[in-house]
Amino acid sequence: MDLNRNLYLLVYKGSNTMRHLIATMFVSASLFSGAVFAEDHLHDGDIEVELHDGKFEVHGAGHSQEGTGYAIFEADFRDFAAGPYGTRDPGFDSHANTFASGDIVGYQAVGSLWSWTGDVWTNVVNNGETISLAGAAGESTAWGVDGISGDTFGAIGQAGSAGNIHSHLDWAINAASGLPTDGAYFITLQLVSLEFDATGSLVISDNGYLSSDPFYLVFNSGLSDAAFHTAVHGLEDNLIAAVPEPSTYAMFLAGLGLMGWQLRRRQQA
Repeated sequence: MDLNRNLYLLVYKGSNTMRHLIATMFVSASLFSGAVFAEDHLHDGDIEVELHDGKFEVHGAGHSQEGTGYAIFEADFRDFAAGPYGTRDPGFDSHANTFASGDIVGYQAVGSLWSWTGDVWTNVVNNGETISLAGAAGESTAWGVDGISGDTFGAIGQAGSAGNIHSHLDWAINAASGLPTDGAYFITLQLVSLEFDATGSLVISDNGYLSSDPFYLVFNSGLSDAAFHTAVHGLEDNLIAAVPEPSTYAMFLAGLGLMGWQLRRRQQA
């Protein structure tokens, strides 16, 4: 499995034609193999993927946000599942017969990266931190304070003959220089239906299941359990600093300019 994935990533850096060809072969032959992912039980801590009236839903979260009801899932970069600054948990899991064989479940990145100050969630980081996700078909997505970079959506898994998925993707936290700052970080994503277009590229399907509501993934990167749980409860309670709109910044700067002009007039008088 790892050998196949590494081979795919090597070829993926080549031409678009080769990328599309290998993506199709890889999806069909290995990555979404029913033999690998067709487990008929759900795993503690995984994001449970279900359908309700043709719409994706996520279950299994320990918390939900007040007001929106959005699910809050937890992850830990220090679980060493993928090194000290990476993890492969939580995974994505579903019951048998949830999907039709061949259905491709994907993710769509939403919003930006947020960090916990100890009192409030803010759209500011100390060392240019980003959180990245390696999609199941070679996609590379990153959440930063300025939004999403790289691929805005990617593959999670494909249902096999049992009609379910069970997939673990690679998450990592990175910094602009040196090591990432210890703290708590959260990102937002949704589940979407994917399909292959005529060129062999994975695209969001217009005829698939309806996208899930947004949900949060909160990462612990070096905090104590108590401090991290405080951060999770802060998201649950909507302790999120407002991000001023550009027009608000413009009004603020205009106000400062007016104050400066009035002060100069008084000094000249």
